[in-house]
Amino acid sequence: MTPERAFARRLAAEIEHELERLEQLREELAAAPREDDTFTLRARGSVLHDFYGGIERVFVRIAEELNGGVPHGEQWHRQMLTDMSLEIPDVRPAVIEQDLARQLADYLRFRHVFRNVYGSLLEAERMRPLEEGLPDVLAAFLTQLRVFLVWMVGERASE
Repeated sequence: MTPERAFARRLAAEIEHELERLEQLREELAAAPREDDTFTLRARGSVLHDFYGGIERVFVRIAEELNGGVPHGEQWHRQMLTDMSLEIPDVRPAVIEQDLARQLADYLRFRHVFRNVYGSLLEAERMRPLEEGLPDVLAAFLTQLRVFLVWMVGERASE
């Protein structure tokens, strides 16, 4: 096996491991109590926070290994999300579609809020669309990432 093939397979395995953890988060959220008391909102908010965090870990690995590094600056999280929806000629195809990037931007915004406000200020009405949308957003993410992984293992293996 060539070093390039081994590299691509290792990176794909790391990403698949992260995708499994995202599936676990979906299951946790599905089983979470639906009460809107502060404690329960904090717990469900933590799952939403972790959800985008896991997605971003996938993006960071791809950026580090294929893009030449993670974006810099104050808006690097948003730039990373945008970068993942772009094809980089002669480097890689888009990792995710732009429509999915727009949906994921809502989870990125929530993660920022979750990190920067007191948990008692979380609002059930604002969290509910993210919670309800998570299964479909995750399904699209898994599908698109696995298409990307097929490209990565196939293309990079033949370089």
